[in-house]
Amino acid sequence: MFRHLTVVLYCTLLAAPAFGQRIPSVARDTLSPVVVTATLVSVATIAPTATTTVLSGDALRAQGITRIVDALRLVPGAVLMGSGPLGSQTSLFLRGGNSNYVRVLVDGVAINDAGGAFDFSGLTVGNIDRIEVVRGPASVLYGADAVTGVVQIFTRAGRGPATLHALVGGGSYGTVRSELGTQGGNARVGYSLFGSHQATNGILAFNNRFTDDVLSGALRFTPDVRTDLHLSARWSSAVYQYPTKSDGTISDHNAEQTDHRLVLSADGTRRLSDRVAVQLSLTSNEFLPRSNDGPDNPGDTVGFYGYFARATRTHRTADARMNLRYDTHGVLTVGTELVADHETSTSLSLSQYGPSAGTFEASRHNSAVYVQLLGDATSRWSYQIGGRLEQNSAFGTFKTVRGGVAYIVSSTLRIRASAGSAFNAPSFFENFATGYTVGNRGLQPEQSRSAEFGVESYLAGGDLVLKATGYLQQFHDVIQYTDTPAAPGAPNYYNVAAANANGVELEAMYRGFDRTTLSMSYAHSDTKVTAAGFDKGSGASYVVGQKLIRRPPNTVSVAAAHTFGSGGALQLVAARIGERDDRDFAVYPAAPITLPAFTKVDFSAVVPLQSARRSQVALVGRIDNLFDAKYQEIARFGAPGRQTFLGVRIGRQ
Repeated sequence: MFRHLTVVLYCTLLAAPAFGQRIPSVARDTLSPVVVTATLVSVATIAPTATTTVLSGDALRAQGITRIVDALRLVPGAVLMGSGPLGSQTSLFLRGGNSNYVRVLVDGVAINDAGGAFDFSGLTVGNIDRIEVVRGPASVLYGADAVTGVVQIFTRAGRGPATLHALVGGGSYGTVRSELGTQGGNARVGYSLFGSHQATNGILAFNNRFTDDVLSGALRFTPDVRTDLHLSARWSSAVYQYPTKSDGTISDHNAEQTDHRLVLSADGTRRLSDRVAVQLSLTSNEFLPRSNDGPDNPGDTVGFYGYFARATRTHRTADARMNLRYDTHGVLTVGTELVADHETSTSLSLSQYGPSAGTFEASRHNSAVYVQLLGDATSRWSYQIGGRLEQNSAFGTFKTVRGGVAYIVSSTLRIRASAGSAFNAPSFFENFATGYTVGNRGLQPEQSRSAEFGVESYLAGGDLVLKATGYLQQFHDVIQYTDTPAAPGAPNYYNVAAANANGVELEAMYRGFDRTTLSMSYAHSDTKVTAAGFDKGSGASYVVGQKLIRRPPNTVSVAAAHTFGSGGALQLVAARIGERDDRDFAVYPAAPITLPAFTKVDFSAVVPLQSARRSQVALVGRIDNLFDAKYQEIARFGAPGRQTFLGVRIGRQ
């Protein structure tokens, strides 16, 4: 299945000598950019061992991108599936893994639910400095959930003269958007503060409004040359009204989901000497989801006609580590982490049989120690080796490892290889549920083993960059639900399913034109179920020998961006999502279905107003789904058609 990669590697190796004299040999001043998420430390290396993508916040805002989901669609191997309108639940499938296999961080704060689930629909790009995406196992550094990768969002800390920036505009479906922010700082202190509001009436005929408010801030303080302190906070509130049932049927006039989230982080580093530094990180994520679905009218009293739910989920961590620099570009990291997860919830169901109330409360605690060795062995070799030991109050002791090497073949060619293991913890409900559904306190984490090999080639004086990565992944002990347990009162969840996900990621970028950048990526994912677990039917989520659902085998994206000396910019992005298997849950039992491929094209423009150039005033326009493609990312849930936005931006974003 790696024939695509083989062809690219062969062509790349042939091309490298021909261009060998056009690029100077690799030197320390041409080290690869530091991607902190991949290593936890800010140390440059001649050739990273991990597969990473960095998305600049400034570049995303210049493209008119406001949502993290649209930014992540630019990452090879990242597939985002939403259940229709803006604000609807959106899941990330990275490298063919399950949607709960990605650790999501904001300034080091994990914002996943216990068990890895995360809804990307409410995250916006406002006030972010960059997004770092690491593809591949990362449990050694981040513990649970980091099975197929990590997505980390960094808030702007502020540097340079104080600036004020604002944006106001509107567009299709009654969309309105406003932003106001400030930032600034010097070598000693930096700050940023940002607020935004956006709302849309949605694409459905009724009950489909979505509003999202965000307040974000960060403070950087350097009291002396050996000490750094970083504080950040992000508060968000989103309300999503949805008329759709779980099978896509549009029938509910008053269902809504309200989410409030507060994310706090404090990070301090003290350099004891030129070679030794200690770091302490304290984080908190508090998430308050609310579901409201009362009777549609006074006569709605038949069947199940009302549901209300409230929950509070908290995730708090304390991480302490020491970094020992043992060479110019070598670091030994030894750390320990303490984690506390807690969830409380209440629910009330209304039906013709009478009201039914429920309560749920559970906690888990985790302690871990980890070690990482990172550096350059020679002027050509680099390496990253690590291990982690977890002790969890629910599932006991668990170990993960990862190792990687990279080698500079020539001034135009780098290769790398890595292998590792990772795990995903059970959700609280899978562990502790009581009542009609019974959790299994004996569940073990879902596990993975993976390996990858990558090639990077820098041609035409560095203007042409080619990258190819092939990977192999095995997922086992996957947790599944059964509605027919072995005995009354027996658990409904067991570690029974398994699957493989192998693939290829190809990337190309050309910057040889004046102010124009062309880029392209292709991802092929070959998923296959190897153990079905309980449900053996053709409509089951796991069918032996079949693909994992909602994961397209082929995705392609092409982008062209041009900037003008006046500060203007144009960008065109086309993405094609191939056919993918899904299930039609409107019938029972669920029926297999294949969703057709589709192509979505987005266009954005920034036009400075020359008459107000000194004030940095510009028109910002964007058209999503330029050609109004009709498609579904999830069966029976239609996606938005063409959407336009036009706004006025004041100040530097």
